[in-house]
Amino acid sequence: MAVPDRFGLLPAGPLLLTTEETRLLWAFVHGDIMDAAVRSWQRASLGFCPRHTWAYAVVEIELWEAGVGGRGGHQPFDVCVLYEDLSRTLSDRLGRPRGWGRRAEAALVPSRRCYLCSQLAGTPREGFALGYANSNSAALAAEANLLRHTRRWCAATAEEWLPSACPDCLGGPVSGADDGGVPLCRLHLAEAVRAGAEDEAATAARLAEARERLASIAQRLAALARSMTAAGAAADARTEASWIEALGFFGGWQFPAYLAGIPASGAP
Repeated sequence: MAVPDRFGLLPAGPLLLTTEETRLLWAFVHGDIMDAAVRSWQRASLGFCPRHTWAYAVVEIELWEAGVGGRGGHQPFDVCVLYEDLSRTLSDRLGRPRGWGRRAEAALVPSRRCYLCSQLAGTPREGFALGYANSNSAALAAEANLLRHTRRWCAATAEEWLPSACPDCLGGPVSGADDGGVPLCRLHLAEAVRAGAEDEAATAARLAEARERLASIAQRLAALARSMTAAGAAADARTEASWIEALGFFGGWQFPAYLAGIPASGAP
């Protein structure tokens, strides 16, 4: 049975990570993502829930200090690796013959709970929390919650990702996108299919657009990941925005819009 989604960070505002969320996500960045069973779980859960989709990016970008390029780190390399995989996986699913209605909806709805939510459901830790390599998780959470580097990424690339943002997430028409081709995030696309608000042809067009968009995002995520290696070519502005497009599609757009100073109407 499908696991229902929680709609993304409501109200749009600061994402204050707890010490335990930070501890678990810092460990995920350093090892869990490479585990085959965890990667299989991520494909079934379509990544993390909306909150932890963005929390994952925040932890990596804010806390990972080493890297090539002008930033010298503070880059979403791990995020690119995971969401390239998820984008290709979901694009392939949407490309399979499945018809309209519940079968199309099933491809867009997780079949497993968010991996981090599942971990957090265990017995809570008390007192000083050691994280990966005996790191001070409380101190790392305080640093991550400043959002300095994530805010810069979202603001600097806003012109690139805003036309791809879901208008239902932002509460109004998206600047730069025509009314006929406005993209929806995964959560609102699944809701539209579930509600049957459009006819079969309109739904098929929506799903085809999402499939093509995900394939394009996956290609740009791969290029962005390469740009963060010593041998990789520098990324252009659209490529630099690809990780925000991916996370916006899977987890909703309110959080990056908040960081970029875009009001709920979607206007810059």
